[in-house]
Amino acid sequence: MKLELIIDGEKKIFTTNFVSGRHFRKVMEYDSKIDYSNIGIDETDELVGFVCDVFDNQFTVDEFYDGIPSHEVISTITSVFIYVRTGKTPEELESEEGNELGK
Repeated sequence: MKLELIIDGEKKIFTTNFVSGRHFRKVMEYDSKIDYSNIGIDETDELVGFVCDVFDNQFTVDEFYDGIPSHEVISTITSVFIYVRTGKTPEELESEEGNELGK
């Protein structure tokens, strides 16, 4: 999975190839305690910290917030959750579904 952020005026691309079972467990914890339809600042901060952790802390929470377009914050968190759950990006899953429908 890759993530693009603007840091110090430059586009930087971060990747992660390995996601541990501990990350999967953490997603399950979040699912049981966070109401995603009414998410607050503290919960968002915690989830952004989780995104940083999934990417081995190659960037900070502040760098994430400062380097991502505002309209992509939630969709990026969601994409990371999907990757943790499935090992695939949303685009990869969509492509697979399209292939299945075309059979």
